[in-house]
Amino acid sequence: PFGSVPIAEQTVDTAVAELGIACESCHGPAEEHVRVNRNPLRRYAGYGDDDADTTIVQPARLDPARSAEVCGQCHGIWTFRDAADERTANAHGLPYRPGDVLRETRFVAQPKVDGSSDQMRALLAADPEFVRGSFWADGQVRVSGREYNGLIDSPCFADAADPERTMTCLSCHAMHQSAGDPRPTAAWADTHQVDAGREGDGGCAGCHAPIAADVAAHTKHDVDSAGSRCYNCHMPYTSYGLLRAIRSHTVTSPSVQESVEVGRPNACNLCHLDRTLAWTGDWLRAWYGIRPPALEVEERAVAASVLWVLRGDAGLRALAAWHMGWEPAQEASGSGWTVPYLGELLGDPYDAVRYVAAQSLRSLPGLGNLDYDYVAPAAARREAAVDVLRAWRSSPAATERRDARLLYARDGSLDTAAMRRLFDTRDRRPLFLRE
Repeated sequence: PFGSVPIAEQTVDTAVAELGIACESCHGPAEEHVRVNRNPLRRYAGYGDDDADTTIVQPARLDPARSAEVCGQCHGIWTFRDAADERTANAHGLPYRPGDVLRETRFVAQPKVDGSSDQMRALLAADPEFVRGSFWADGQVRVSGREYNGLIDSPCFADAADPERTMTCLSCHAMHQSAGDPRPTAAWADTHQVDAGREGDGGCAGCHAPIAADVAAHTKHDVDSAGSRCYNCHMPYTSYGLLRAIRSHTVTSPSVQESVEVGRPNACNLCHLDRTLAWTGDWLRAWYGIRPPALEVEERAVAASVLWVLRGDAGLRALAAWHMGWEPAQEASGSGWTVPYLGELLGDPYDAVRYVAAQSLRSLPGLGNLDYDYVAPAAARREAAVDVLRAWRSSPAATERRDARLLYARDGSLDTAAMRRLFDTRDRRPLFLRE
């Protein structure tokens, strides 16, 4: 298990055959495939033939579970079932091959499903931070690169009865750019290899045609706005990795209850950063009949993003900081008022949080050339933060909002006493997110 052997005592002796994601990673052993297809007559006979070439694995032809597992072998949170399996893999390589049943050779962690299993209990006994380092408290994935675990928890996968309407990785992503994709290869890659036509709502509309026929009736937002994009509401940026927020791959609906009980930001308040959880709860009840949960005084009176910045753990602070630089959130909530909160995070004890905060500050007017080094000595970082706040106080942005929920007084000054009270309740437990 992760961390069971001190890093200083760990040794490896590796031999590299191919660097990167090689063909056989997804298509399986290809020796037989290469041998038989050296015959040009066989290759020619295969053109226009709808039957699969049985000498190779094509993930798109596998059933949904096996297809997703091809990606899940790398993009999943798993561990060996026992020490013997680990030793065998270290000596001879991982036994899984595309098309196999992944769970036959690995324990794929699903805290929502197997949180009380013998395997999970043994794993937590050896590595108490295993779940917290990768999942939110309710078992939803919170780190990047592990999207398989999010997919298999999604109703679009777990509850689907029709293979043709079952969401898999290939429902949205293409490992090879489609021949008809008009985008430059770099642009396709920048979308995390989302296939042509799937960048917007196309990945959802195929199954949810009635909603797609009248989007605004479902979303209650202007049809062309960010609030009407399926992904923004049902796959919000609640995972962290690579010094940024990443879309969750567990398809859910916005929930104030989850934000209160689990701490995970809900999609509404990730766009409406200047609004409270109570505000979101009221609209979810009015629009969708969702009963709001009981809220603390601060949750009713203070904007959710402010609570996340001041009270949240390191991962939550990073997500809040990233969204303060997210264009749809800036359009919905404004941006000038976020400067003091991002400035506060320039002094965060976590390097990653400081980096994300600085990047978001650079997205704001007048701060594009912010001179700040997130790994500079503490004194230099403090000086840079003070300079940011000093410049902000003398700018129009300092008085553009006078909202009590943002901890601003009527004269535009910050309620620093209230900020301190919230800051004193911050979740300071050490956090290592295993992206």
